[in-house]
Amino acid sequence: MDEVIKKVAALGLPGVVLVIAMATTGLTGAAAITAALAILGGPAGMLGGIAVLGLTALIADALAKLSLEDFLTAIYCERRQSEAHGKLLSEIDSLSLFDGDIKDRLKSTITDGCGCGSVVNSNTTDDTREVIAILDKVPGMTRAHHRDFKHSNPILRLRDGTSVRTWKNPVGVDHVFLGDRNDKMVYGGFVGWIHSDGLKSAIDRIRRDFT
Repeated sequence: MDEVIKKVAALGLPGVVLVIAMATTGLTGAAAITAALAILGGPAGMLGGIAVLGLTALIADALAKLSLEDFLTAIYCERRQSEAHGKLLSEIDSLSLFDGDIKDRLKSTITDGCGCGSVVNSNTTDDTREVIAILDKVPGMTRAHHRDFKHSNPILRLRDGTSVRTWKNPVGVDHVFLGDRNDKMVYGGFVGWIHSDGLKSAIDRIRRDFT
């Protein structure tokens, strides 16, 4: 999952538009690129080439596992690390296919990192930092959006009081969250179906070593 997110993020706005075109039209391959170009109104070179054509298959696979919003959140999490936030905020405003709520949440991703990474601060204990490192090493781990934290249920509590919470979304994708003593999200991530066993093993390790 990380691979396709990085590849789409590297395309910038054309990559975002390609994802939107595929999610909203159901098109793949060259047809999806044509639809994206129609939206962009730009030259074929913006999305041309065999490499991008092959990328559409990876995007289609990702969209089968993630909602469009979750996929775009992951893309903007990647892009916010290297691109000017003001530029990205303006870009989100220019996307005409979103309702206002989705735009607002994507803007929060840019400005506050919502849905990106862990919210580690000076109050985060060493135990929680180690647990985050364990979860980050689970194959296929992708950052979860903060809005899904409220759906999760606590399954165990670390020695420092941090809760480990899990949630399976409607399509069966396993999520894991960490919440502090005030039930504020500290970490969120999810894995595809093929990596569910890896997440279970990580949680078993956390239960054994940190509770």
